[in-house]
Amino acid sequence: MRIVKNKKGQFIVIAVMMIAIMIISLGAIMYSTGTYYRSEQWEEYVTLVEHVRLNTIHLVQISLAEYTASDNNSALAANLNQWQNDLRKSYPGYGIVLAYDLVQGTHQAYGTNIQYSQGLATDWNKAVSHSAANTTLYLNVTSIGLAGYKFMATAFVRLAIIDVDISTNEITVTVSEEDGMPITDLKKGSFKVDGLTPVGVTSNYDPQHILVYTIKCENLPSSSVIVTVTDHRGIEVIAKN
Repeated sequence: MRIVKNKKGQFIVIAVMMIAIMIISLGAIMYSTGTYYRSEQWEEYVTLVEHVRLNTIHLVQISLAEYTASDNNSALAANLNQWQNDLRKSYPGYGIVLAYDLVQGTHQAYGTNIQYSQGLATDWNKAVSHSAANTTLYLNVTSIGLAGYKFMATAFVRLAIIDVDISTNEITVTVSEEDGMPITDLKKGSFKVDGLTPVGVTSNYDPQHILVYTIKCENLPSSSVIVTVTDHRGIEVIAKN
């Protein structure tokens, strides 16, 4: 009887140990799974926020290009309103709300005073001319408790006529963007001079301006010249010496 009782006691102890091991193992699996899915979900939200930010900046650039082509200063507001609706439809259940403030009036930026109207600005037909866009945005994603995420969306192109040489029929200009650095990918088709297509365009290093473009023409007028540049985003600027 004692041997039987001992065997029963051993069986109970072994069973309890096995149950304990199963509980511990299950807990570890559940924790690992929960941690994994939380990590995956967080990465998804980070990607979502970055997607909204980058595409909003791209939209502002497109709006500035539209404004410089049509002089429609309501282009930015109209495009942002449409973007707000598109975000809600594209991400149902996320609770995405995008609000914006269009910069208005005179603001100092990029080393110059810029006069904005509904977040857009052009100052053309000067030796140094520019086109600009500027808006402040606020993003809420209620599904993750994100509220008031603030970022700026800007675009800027400056065109400066540095020199006009009638003897060589060459115009030297600089073209820079919002980070203050030269735009380096402009070609002959990016420039117009008095409505005419240039014969050729070359770019060269310059110790003062970093990069300059030399526009070669067939015949330059003895009076003032008007140079138009359009960058890869479609943003246009017109300068006059």
